[in-house]
Amino acid sequence: MVKFKVYCLYSSVLLAWLLVTSVTTGLVVKVVLQQVEAAFNQRVMQLHEKIEHIARDNESILEGFSAFLSAIEYADRDSASRYARQILAHYPHVFRLEVILRVKRKDLPDFVARQKSTWFPEFQVNPVNYGPGHAQFSIVDKPLYHPIVFVEPNLASDKRLIGADIDSAPFLSIALNRSIQTQTSVATIPFNLSEGPRGYVLFRPVPRQPRVPIPKQKQAFVLLEVNADAIRKEIDFLVENQELRLYYTGYASNDPEGFLIYIAGPSRNRFEAEFLPRFATERKLNKPGQPYLLRVSQQLSWSEINLPLLIATSCTSLISLIFILFLLSSYFRREQQRQHSAKRLMHMATHDPLTGLPNRTLLADRFSQACTRAQRRKTQFSIVFIDLNGFKAVNDTFGHDIGDQLLITSGLVLKECIRHEDTLCRISGDEFVMLLEDTTVQNAEVVASKILERSAEPIITQGVELTPSFSLGIAVYPEDGTTMSEILRKADQRMYAAKGENRKNKRDFFIKRNSV
Repeated sequence: MVKFKVYCLYSSVLLAWLLVTSVTTGLVVKVVLQQVEAAFNQRVMQLHEKIEHIARDNESILEGFSAFLSAIEYADRDSASRYARQILAHYPHVFRLEVILRVKRKDLPDFVARQKSTWFPEFQVNPVNYGPGHAQFSIVDKPLYHPIVFVEPNLASDKRLIGADIDSAPFLSIALNRSIQTQTSVATIPFNLSEGPRGYVLFRPVPRQPRVPIPKQKQAFVLLEVNADAIRKEIDFLVENQELRLYYTGYASNDPEGFLIYIAGPSRNRFEAEFLPRFATERKLNKPGQPYLLRVSQQLSWSEINLPLLIATSCTSLISLIFILFLLSSYFRREQQRQHSAKRLMHMATHDPLTGLPNRTLLADRFSQACTRAQRRKTQFSIVFIDLNGFKAVNDTFGHDIGDQLLITSGLVLKECIRHEDTLCRISGDEFVMLLEDTTVQNAEVVASKILERSAEPIITQGVELTPSFSLGIAVYPEDGTTMSEILRKADQRMYAAKGENRKNKRDFFIKRNSV
């Protein structure tokens, strides 16, 4: 029972510790994840602001370039080139600046001839061709054409774009027409630019020239090619252990065709992917003309978590468990010592120190219990008062050591003559009392005869051979009394009567119940 209580207490403490540890660890992990997520959101915000800033720059560049062209004659190509070169020098992500003119079909021959004679002898209206790996388009007969008439930088590789009809490429024509309708900057879908890098084109109409009559004015558009590789270089330092996708809103987030920029995140092992969270967020550029979405995700790894804090928490929890177990062990050890001391004191208070047999105090308790059971069951029990004959002579002749050993051995002999549920007590120097549960006088006489038979056997102790002799007196509850003092007095009287009979008639014991 005690072991079960100890087991239950240890189990309860362990469960409580596990609960507290789980809650504490959960809170710590939550705080750590919140820190990592806050850092992730901060990084996403910085990325979004940086790309937003570039998008604003694009529109500001186009707006400024279109206003500049509106203020000068279109034929002043030198001024336009100087302006464009300054922009290209300050904004690495601007790949090209171009100018487009709207030309009616009936004016196309004169327009081509004028371009050839004034500045570019090889000028010809051609379909858009962005080189190997790009779709091939063709010129068709149509009411309006939109050829490129200005390119900066004006390198040899870029001159092939001069005269390219923007309308011949549907994805360019859609953005151009939307720009005409809204009179704002409008971007195309992402595609590979003529020199290979990924990018997109941003269109904007040029305001009408105030000093030129409307019938003579030419409808022009500025075109800005954005280099995605240059944008990536500007934001690379902000991307750390993250996957980034900047894609056109008309595409799914996982469709490579819609990607303007894609930066793959670092590979994670299966354990990290299954047990650590993955953060993801998506933000739209606040520019209607450039409908791109920024999606950033991050699969956490162990290196990105505050492991020292988790380790410190685990160590603290483990130390607390060890300390609690130590306290419990100390408590149980002290409790066992206390119980052992209490049992020892109780044993000393209720048992004879020499023979280890119960004393008068314990006899009183056993007598009370026997009375209760006898009353409940309507039965009897017997008391046998036993005196060791000639004990004083043994002490005087052989000494107290032999006398003590005789008492111990006599107690063992007497105990062998009774049942386990019976009680044998030593109440004084050479006097013993037996309490025989649920026993009639006839049964008590049988026990007395057994005692006298066993006492006839000699006892050898420390080289001395002794033959003990007992005088016995029997009393029965409730016939001879209802209290312990009455029963003991009656049994004592009969024991002394038996002792007298022994001296006269050499009888072994006296059991005559009504003689005293």
